[in-house]
Amino acid sequence: MTAHTTPGRTLRPTPRRRTGKLTIGAAAAAVALAVGLSACSPSSGSSDSGDTSAFTVARTGDIDKLDPQLATAFQTQQTLGLVYSSLVKTGADGSIQPDLATQWTTSQDNLTVTFSLRPGVTWHDGTPFTSEDVKASLQRILDQATGAVARSNLTAIASIDAPAPTQVVLHLSKPAAALLYSLASVNASIVSAKDIAAGTVGKVPDGTGPFAWKQWDQGQQVVLTGNAKYYGGAPAIDTLTFRVIPDEASILNGMKAGAFQIGQISDPGIAQQAGSGGPFNLVKQPALAYHTLMLNGRRGPLQNQQVRQAISCAIDRDQVLKTAAYGDGTVTGPITSPAFQYPATDGLPCRPGDVDAAKQMLAAAGFGGGFTLNTIVETGEYATAGAEAQNLQAQLAKIGVRLELRQLPTSPYVQAWLAADYDAAVALNGGSYDPYLMYGRYFGTGGSLSKPGGIESQALAGLLAQGNSTSDDAQRKSIYGNLQKQLLTESPWVWMFRSDDYYLVKSGVQGFTPRPDELLTSLAAVK
Repeated sequence: MTAHTTPGRTLRPTPRRRTGKLTIGAAAAAVALAVGLSACSPSSGSSDSGDTSAFTVARTGDIDKLDPQLATAFQTQQTLGLVYSSLVKTGADGSIQPDLATQWTTSQDNLTVTFSLRPGVTWHDGTPFTSEDVKASLQRILDQATGAVARSNLTAIASIDAPAPTQVVLHLSKPAAALLYSLASVNASIVSAKDIAAGTVGKVPDGTGPFAWKQWDQGQQVVLTGNAKYYGGAPAIDTLTFRVIPDEASILNGMKAGAFQIGQISDPGIAQQAGSGGPFNLVKQPALAYHTLMLNGRRGPLQNQQVRQAISCAIDRDQVLKTAAYGDGTVTGPITSPAFQYPATDGLPCRPGDVDAAKQMLAAAGFGGGFTLNTIVETGEYATAGAEAQNLQAQLAKIGVRLELRQLPTSPYVQAWLAADYDAAVALNGGSYDPYLMYGRYFGTGGSLSKPGGIESQALAGLLAQGNSTSDDAQRKSIYGNLQKQLLTESPWVWMFRSDDYYLVKSGVQGFTPRPDELLTSLAAVK
C-alpha cells in the first residue's frame, strides 16, 4: 500500500505509530528493557569501539508478511529489500543501476529488452541463480492469482525468454517507459524458481541479497545475517536485528543509552527532542511518500465528484501539516517525483480551506445536511496519523462532514485498506521517481490496487497509459502535468503533505545513507 507501495509508503499506505508521551517512570522502564534485551541478545548493539558486526535498528512497526511480491507495508519492504534482489535497482538519486542484471539493451522499437545477468550468484541456500529464476518470478507476478502488487506495472510484458542461464529477454506488447523503475522495486524482487514450484515463497525467505533470513519473533524482532557470498561484497554487519519498540520516545531513550545503532523516527516532536551530538546524530531525509485522505468514491455521497471536491476544498493542508507534523514537511499535490513538479492545487475548483465554497458545493450536490464517513486510521507505523485524523475531523465538521474514526493496528488496517472496507482512510502512501508507478496501480487499467484507488476513471487511465508509452521527457512532463490536474479535478483523495523521515544514527557508524524512498539498502555498506 501505500500502500502501503506502499500498503503502498508504497506502494502502501505505510502508516506508522502515533506515539504518546511517556511518563518518566515508563520511559525509564522502557529503556531498561531495551538495554536488557540488548545485553542478553546475540543480536545486541555493538559498543562504542566502532564494531558493527552486531547491529540493531529500532523502529515502532513490525513486518506483516514474508513475500516481497506481496509486500505493501514500509517496514516489510525495508526488511525484505535486504534479503532479496531485483534485476535492477535505483540509486539514492533515483538513477537506474545494475543489480542481478549487469547490463540491458532495448530494441529500436522499444518492444524487446534483453538483460545480461550477473554470473556466479547463488541463493542463500547455495543454489545457483539463473535466468529461469527471473522468468519464473516475473511470470508469478503477472499471474493474477498471485495478487502481486507490481502486476499492473508489468502488464506490458507479453512473454519472457530465458535463452541462456545468464540472459533474459522480455517481449513487450507496447512501449513501457517506466519498465525499469517497475523492475527495480521490492515488489519486483526475484524469488527462487525452486521455491515457486514448491509453494514455499512467503514461508522461509531465500534471496540473493546482502542479508540472509534467520528468524522472526512476531511483534518483537526480525534477525538477519550477513551474506558472505553477496555479489556486492560481504556486509560488515554479521547480525542485523530490527527491534520493535512500540514508542518512539523509548527509541530515543534507547539511543541515549547506547542500546541501538539506528533508531527510525517519524514523530517531528521526538526528532526535535533528539537534536544531535553526544552518542548519536539526527539525520533528516525528505521523503517521496505523501500523506493523504483517501476517499472511497464507490460508496455513498463520495460517488459524487462535487462532494469529493468539496471535501478537498474544505481542508487547509498547511493547517494539517503544522498541527500533525510541526510544519516539518511540504504541502504537496499528487505527484512527488522530483523530476515532475507542478502547482500543488491546480485543478481544484476553489482554494483549499475555503469552507464557505465547500458548503455551497455540498448543497449544490444535494448534501447540504452533511453525512458521516467511516474513516480508518492506522496506529502502528507512523507517528502523525492520529493527529492528522483529529485535525481533518475538526476541519470537515465545519461543513457537516463527520469523520467517524476507526483506529486499527497495522495488519488489520492493511487488510481493510486493500479491501476498500472504509469510506475514507488516513494514509501514508509511497511515492516514486516515476509518476506512472505512483498511480498506475491505483487508477490505470487493471490496476493492482484499484480497490483502494476508490474510483474508475477513463481520463486518468488514458493519461497514465500515454505517459508510460513515450520516453520523450518533454512529452511525459506535459502528460503528467495533465495527470496531476485531472487527479485534483476528480479528487479521489485529498493530497496533504510530504513529510520528512528521521534517523538517529549512533556516533561512529559509517556508510549509512538515508534515501527518499525509505529503503535501507545502505546497511550493506555500513562499517
